[in-house]
Amino acid sequence: MNENILNTKIKIEFDNPVYEIVDEAIDYTMKKQKYQKYDLVKLVIKLYDKDYSFISKKNDYREQYKILDGYFEKEYNHRLITFIMIREILKYKNKDNYEEICNDIANMETVLRCKKNIEADDLSIFSFPIENEKYNDLMMNIEASDTFKYAMAIIYDKLKNTQN
Repeated sequence: MNENILNTKIKIEFDNPVYEIVDEAIDYTMKKQKYQKYDLVKLVIKLYDKDYSFISKKNDYREQYKILDGYFEKEYNHRLITFIMIREILKYKNKDNYEEICNDIANMETVLRCKKNIEADDLSIFSFPIENEKYNDLMMNIEASDTFKYAMAIIYDKLKNTQN
C-alpha cells in the first residue's frame, strides 16, 4: 500500500469511535485491579506479547481487544496498543502540556537507551512524525525499539494515572 494512503487511513482511524472500547477496557482493568504507577506499563508489554489475559473479561473487553488487535495487525501491520498509546497522546495535541508530553517521551527514550539521566538528543522523536502525519513511520519506530516502546508505555501510564 502506498505510504501516503496508509498514513491517511491511520489518521482516519484516530477519529473512529470503535477504539473507545479499548479505552474503556483499559480504564476498567486499571480500576478493577487497582493499578498503581507502572502497572499499566506491564499491561502494555503483555499486550505486545499478545498476552490478553490481563484485560478484563467483563463486557467482552478481552475478546473485543483481540479482534481489534487482529484487525489492526492485518490492516496496518502494527499492534493495536501502539495506536492506542499514540491516540491517547494526541488527545492533548491542542493543549498547553502537549509539547511537554512529547518532550517527556523523547527524554524517557534517551534515559532508557543510554541508561543514564541525560537530556534527549532528539526532542522530536515523537512530535516530528506526528506533525508531518508520518504515522506509519512512527509506529514502525516505536515497535522496532524496546526503549521507544517502553518510553511510550511509561508516558501512557503517567497520562492514564493522572486522569483516573
